[in-house]
Amino acid sequence: MLNRHFSIYLMAYILPAAVGFFAVTAYTRLLTPAEYGVYVVGLSIAGILGAVFFAWIKLAVSRYQAMSAEVDFRGTAMVAFALTVAVLCATAPLVVLFRNDVSVELLLASTFVAIMANAVDVGQEFERAKLRPYRFAAIAIVRSLSSVGFGLLGIWLGWGGMGLLAAFGLGSLTGIILNLVGDRTRIARFQRSQFVQLARYGLPLTLAGLSVALYSACDRLIVAWLLGKDAAGIFGVVADLPRQFMVMIAASVASATVPLVFRTLPEKNTALTRERLTESFELLLVTVAPVAVWLALAADQVAGTLVGVDFRAGVSALLPTLVVARFFGIANQFYVQLSFQLAERPFMLAAQSFLTLVLSVALMFALVASHGLYGAALATVATEAIGFLVAIVLMRRAHPVPFDFNRLAGVAASAAAMAAAILAARSQVNGTGLVALIIVSLAGGAVYAAAAWLLNVANVRTLSLRVLRTFNRKPLGV
Repeated sequence: MLNRHFSIYLMAYILPAAVGFFAVTAYTRLLTPAEYGVYVVGLSIAGILGAVFFAWIKLAVSRYQAMSAEVDFRGTAMVAFALTVAVLCATAPLVVLFRNDVSVELLLASTFVAIMANAVDVGQEFERAKLRPYRFAAIAIVRSLSSVGFGLLGIWLGWGGMGLLAAFGLGSLTGIILNLVGDRTRIARFQRSQFVQLARYGLPLTLAGLSVALYSACDRLIVAWLLGKDAAGIFGVVADLPRQFMVMIAASVASATVPLVFRTLPEKNTALTRERLTESFELLLVTVAPVAVWLALAADQVAGTLVGVDFRAGVSALLPTLVVARFFGIANQFYVQLSFQLAERPFMLAAQSFLTLVLSVALMFALVASHGLYGAALATVATEAIGFLVAIVLMRRAHPVPFDFNRLAGVAASAAAMAAAILAARSQVNGTGLVALIIVSLAGGAVYAAAAWLLNVANVRTLSLRVLRTFNRKPLGV
């Protein structure tokens, strides 16, 4: 079931990632860095609002609905969401009273995006917890396609970065409609006991969610403040490229594996939980590692082909460093931090996230002021690496997650072989256009696949031979 669900979730994230990658390519050709910077800043504000007001609902649902498949939390979650929207709408305008330099239009657009995006995300948490990957995939793909369609329409109408913000919110609204219309099962009524359960676990995580959102946004906001919107637009594109590929794939692994891990908890089977965690981490690395190697070592070809002229120099220079940072962040977010959720220690997660935020702000101000955009990249990789180490230290006081280095050695060897193949291919190709990108990508991908098969990484050789034997046993005509 794990492999089947993973393949579906992988498509649910890969296809939107491909659409998003096309969108970045189009947007960077149709907008100036300053216009794209408005979009980046608006999404950052929406992320902060979402973390402050809605993260507690998503995190609580992802745990308790997965553990209790026979219990329906949807009615309670809908009431909690509606109450939270009311609080957000009542408090958001207060920002203008204290900061008259804040654009009202940008605040309204960011609030709209925060509500719509988090509404569809909560719905997706239910699909994931109930092990319904096909519906999850359909909603994710429709949401992505509609967001890009609305975005291109907004640019054509001359709305610039504000148009992209509106498009993101409208695309999420499309996903909400599909979620409500497609699920015809009866929604359970609001239950006070469920609300208390969700709040008791989720509300302490608001601090963690706020810290994560501020951390995700502060790099762009600090760059915009110190270097201007043009620099924020360039840095936003470079930061989005690893997210479009690496984080999307990591999220697909988590969507397939984390609910299964949580379902082992009521059985109190420690050995089974550890095995599920080990499978999850191996699958996480075997899928993310080749993408990280490709983005880092083929940065010139990626930039020369997939982004606009005004963004290429910045992408080529910063992408390798930000890929390393994102790799540490993925290992932290999608694996080590599971320790705090498994142990129901939300304050540990909040403490680790808050420490990461403080470190990020300090390093960003120090390094951006002295080294510009490259300083922002250095601050990001240092923050992610230190945050990962802090999480490992805290993890030992919660629910320690296993690290089976024997199983991970094959991933490292396959990634090293891929890196050598990409470097060899780069030395033989000329230019940074599409042909060069294809050659470098095929060379690295083929070598990684061959090495992973020979080393039986994540049982890929065993599974492929089993499928082949099953196919060969089928009689002709069947």
